[in-house]
Amino acid sequence: MKTKFIANMTRLYGLIVVLSNILAVVVATAVSMPVSDSDNMQRWSQFLDQLHVGTIVIIAAFSVPTIVCFRYAAKALKTEEQLLENIAEIPSVFSLSSVIGWNLYYFIEIPFVIYAKVKLGIFVKDILITSWTFSFFSGVTAYTIAYLTIEILNRLVLLPKVFPDGHIKHKKKSVRPKFSHLIFFSFIVSSAFPTVLLLVNLISVQLTNNLEMNKGIIFVACLLMVVSFSICIALSRIIVKPINKLTIAAGRIKDGDYKTKVDVVTNDELGVLADSFNDMAVSLAEKEFMRDTFGKIVDPEVRDYLMNKDISLGGETREVTVLFCDIRSFTSMSEKMAAADVVSLLNKYFTALGECITNHHGIINKYIGDAIMAIFGAPVESENSARDAFLAALDMRKALVSVNKEFADLGLPQLRFGIGIHTGPVFAGTIGAANRMEYTVIGDTVNTASRMESLCKTYQTDLLISEASAKKIVGDVGDTGTAGGSFEPRFLAETEIRGKEEKMKLYTA
Repeated sequence: MKTKFIANMTRLYGLIVVLSNILAVVVATAVSMPVSDSDNMQRWSQFLDQLHVGTIVIIAAFSVPTIVCFRYAAKALKTEEQLLENIAEIPSVFSLSSVIGWNLYYFIEIPFVIYAKVKLGIFVKDILITSWTFSFFSGVTAYTIAYLTIEILNRLVLLPKVFPDGHIKHKKKSVRPKFSHLIFFSFIVSSAFPTVLLLVNLISVQLTNNLEMNKGIIFVACLLMVVSFSICIALSRIIVKPINKLTIAAGRIKDGDYKTKVDVVTNDELGVLADSFNDMAVSLAEKEFMRDTFGKIVDPEVRDYLMNKDISLGGETREVTVLFCDIRSFTSMSEKMAAADVVSLLNKYFTALGECITNHHGIINKYIGDAIMAIFGAPVESENSARDAFLAALDMRKALVSVNKEFADLGLPQLRFGIGIHTGPVFAGTIGAANRMEYTVIGDTVNTASRMESLCKTYQTDLLISEASAKKIVGDVGDTGTAGGSFEPRFLAETEIRGKEEKMKLYTA
């Protein structure tokens, strides 16, 4: 549908180019060009009428823009990627085709001028000046009208339709349309054209009637155009400069620099925009601070899940792997330590083990005293949550060795832990009150993983894996390169788990 819409718009743009050229001919024809020898020009006009040169040249001037537009549309808009890259430069290309056409008009006429000089003895100086003036006025008039009309339609209709979310694509080697371009063409249409047309008509009347040239009027006209052009440049800078500053500041905010501010130097619409931008930067800084803080309280994956959804109480049933990790004999150990030392020890321990969990797509659901409850497969789904949990447990073993070395240097006690891993269905979602929620998982799988971790003391091991998890891990660990080979679980025991009717097979590694 977009391609069809763009095709219809380009046809409309082509029609605008044709109408702009027709209007340019009307404007240029209505202007009395200043000539010093009216008899010579009359003979030239009669010569053109006899050979129908004017008609031929005008047809050429109209045909070239049409051909250029068709060729450009066929080449630049051939594929969807090319279409999206070139769509923003259509106004410039289509309007420029008119200038090419009217330049061609002038050069086609030159051989006829030379022929008229040789055969009829016509002086060509005035003819060439008049022809150049006619083609210049026509080309610039057609270009300006076409560019302004197509650019306005492009901005109001085509680009918003094709790029509803912004991020308008741009060809690297082409020139981006700028606001200063619109100001310049507005100056041509509103100031330069009227002044030049009136001045040319005045000079033509003076030359035709052999009147003395009024240089004062010419000076005043030129002065007015200079003043008008200076006003346009000043207006362009007043508008464009703050917008450029806003663009740079927006880029900094995009890169995470929320302390960026822009100077407010006026109380007009641009000043209001600058104030709003600064307020937005402050608001974004506050939200980023809250987001960062929130990510420290809950796992970042849970944070992003909660922030990107319309959260309400409830959830869904899905298969996950739950990992429980608890420090052995921590209560008796902590009784001999100061509270500050206990907190410092736990923080270092949790930081080291937490990295192992997050590195394997797990989330720390909660800290229960000195225990960690981690979830693999929720809220973000995993290809093999049991494998992720197992790899995390292997890394946690290595991390504990490093942590104990650090604790030994600091004179802190050595830690031992037990880990239980179980895979099964849970209810994953938000629970709590309407004004106070928590993302968690609930179900027999959680209880089983917790009780398996407790059995590590009984079987004097630091890792117990349920049969449900072991089946998903076998032969699949070496693919990641983390564990260094395929996992063959070692059967440890078949035991009763409190709350379970059937005995469970436990494995270790």
